[in-house]
Amino acid sequence: MPTARPFRLPIDPWPQASLGERTAVGSVLVLLLALPCVAAALVLALAVILVQHAYRSYDLGTALRAGFDRRALPWGRGAKPLWIGRR
Repeated sequence: MPTARPFRLPIDPWPQASLGERTAVGSVLVLLLALPCVAAALVLALAVILVQHAYRSYDLGTALRAGFDRRALPWGRGAKPLWIGRR
């Protein structure tokens, strides 16, 4: 026959804390963890927007697209050193 014992953690960090106090501390900790995540997401989104803008702008975008098509950029796949084949 099961007994109706309350569930307790082996070590209770706040034995006298009420449920409201524990909830408040938990929500503050969640917000402190969420703040850096939101900041990192905003920085990543801003970086993507800036890279897209640079890629789509006429001057830089056309040069990058031409370099990717020629595979002449140093970071492209199968790229040759820039001094080979140039006059």
